[in-house]
Amino acid sequence: MSDSAKSRLEFCLQQIAECIGFDRFTLPVLSRETLFQVYEAERTPQQVVAFVGKHLGHDVEGIQVRFGLPQAPSTGGGCCGGGSCSGPSELPGRYDATNRSITLDQQIDNDPALGIATLIHGVVCDLLSQNNFAGAHFPELVELAVVGTGLGMIRNSISLVAKHPTSWDSTQWELSPRPFLDGPSLAYTNAIAAWVRQESTPAWAKELPGDLKRPMQKSLKFLLKTNDCFFQPRLKQTLLSQTQSEWWQLAASPTTSNQVIALRHLQSSVMPDDEQESLILDKLRSPSAAITLNAIAAVERMAAQEPSIAGEAIVTELRTLTDHRDDEVRAKSMCALAGLGALDEATVETATDMLDDHQKHLVFAGLFALCTRDSVSEEAVQAVDRCFVRLLRACDYDFADLIAAGYRRWLTDPESHLQDLFQNSPEHLTIALETLENVPQRLVPLGRIA
Repeated sequence: MSDSAKSRLEFCLQQIAECIGFDRFTLPVLSRETLFQVYEAERTPQQVVAFVGKHLGHDVEGIQVRFGLPQAPSTGGGCCGGGSCSGPSELPGRYDATNRSITLDQQIDNDPALGIATLIHGVVCDLLSQNNFAGAHFPELVELAVVGTGLGMIRNSISLVAKHPTSWDSTQWELSPRPFLDGPSLAYTNAIAAWVRQESTPAWAKELPGDLKRPMQKSLKFLLKTNDCFFQPRLKQTLLSQTQSEWWQLAASPTTSNQVIALRHLQSSVMPDDEQESLILDKLRSPSAAITLNAIAAVERMAAQEPSIAGEAIVTELRTLTDHRDDEVRAKSMCALAGLGALDEATVETATDMLDDHQKHLVFAGLFALCTRDSVSEEAVQAVDRCFVRLLRACDYDFADLIAAGYRRWLTDPESHLQDLFQNSPEHLTIALETLENVPQRLVPLGRIA
């Protein structure tokens, strides 16, 4: 788990706990055998629902269990608060919050593990919905609650995510939750489940599949040694409604998770004092890429409220970060400088060099920065030309609009320029000219964020 992904899971667990109560995250972890025996005793879905409700201390009298036809996979990632829980794979059923019903798409006996997991998922989703949890329709968040409340042992042996999705969001926070937990997230959530129950060698961990057991044990050792976790339900602390002063204090914490999450919550409507500016500079210089990335995001966010936050010292540090060893930090700092209107000659040259890279977030950062300029050097235009040709030959059109908008801003006659550039590639020329015709001149914000 990256530090950003780790912190994001801890933050989501805190959100859930503050909604449904911290005590539910210290309930015993139930074994697979126990959960299967509940069904085997009477072989009725309602018996499983009643047992799970009793474990959670949740009234399930109003929940109905129905059987229906299998649903077509959702293309939107799925949900559990009135839609279908879909993903790369899916649970055979869904919960509907409007009438508090769990619909099973197949008989439990056809696949007891999947059937029981679906019922557990539905009851936990009902618990979240009845407590007005805003993310109750996201399967990933429901699964965090399932594992955190000790009900995840059957789910742990079911593979629902074949491939982890990728994103250009380097902080991994602005994404909608994924459809179901992936392997690393599931392993880390189990480690938290053991850690908050003060179980250094949990007996139930023996039931984990090998691909989860090893990373889970490694994460558990880390948590036991460092206590580096924002989510600590035994303390029963409400953390998400802290004042700005308290978030600034938490940003100075020695633990990575606290720093990352605090940085996500910093706001500023006034000129920061010297101590706050010093803290931001310290985070920008952190050896942790996650802290640095979230510090850059904090500068961008606060500058939108108070431009003076991006003073000379912070801008100078951002310029230094465009040569950072971590490519994500380089890309994010370049985008921040462009948004702040703080590019200088050296960073423009660095942005130009980024266009020859094959990492897409670096190419985007370079293009984004150059496209905030009213004019660029001939060397920069040539770099954009090479980039455009390379992308079109690869049938990659993600940045075509951005490049076309740049040409419109920099060139007197962009049509003639493209005709010369693609004179030997008529099929690419057609695409380029169509893009140029349809794109507005300005696709990116110009100047300082206001």
